[in-house]
Amino acid sequence: MDTRHFQDWITLLAGLFLVVTPFLLSIPAQEGGSTWLLTVNFVASGIAAIVLALAALTAFRQWEEWLDIALGLWLVASPWILGFSDLKNAVWAAVGAGVVIAAMGAWTSFEEMGQHSA
Repeated sequence: MDTRHFQDWITLLAGLFLVVTPFLLSIPAQEGGSTWLLTVNFVASGIAAIVLALAALTAFRQWEEWLDIALGLWLVASPWILGFSDLKNAVWAAVGAGVVIAAMGAWTSFEEMGQHSA
């Protein structure tokens, strides 16, 4: 049975998007702050998404999809937790990528549960 899912390719692309986003967006430093934490969040989350997608593409494990969901939820919440919610482009990028990554993990999980129960 082939356990590769197209959703993992989408997660991989979302991860690549996250890695390059802080360097492509013109994100101004917040008053009295910097964009260092935002950049680390995007790059680290992007690398995590890429690693999880590649792991799922080579040897699928259900727990990888749950980590995708957790990573996606982190990304959705991160602008408010890390304090960059006033940077609209960064918020849209984090929330958008987070929703995509979480949705792909959930979709794959439900798909796999359906295949194993049938």
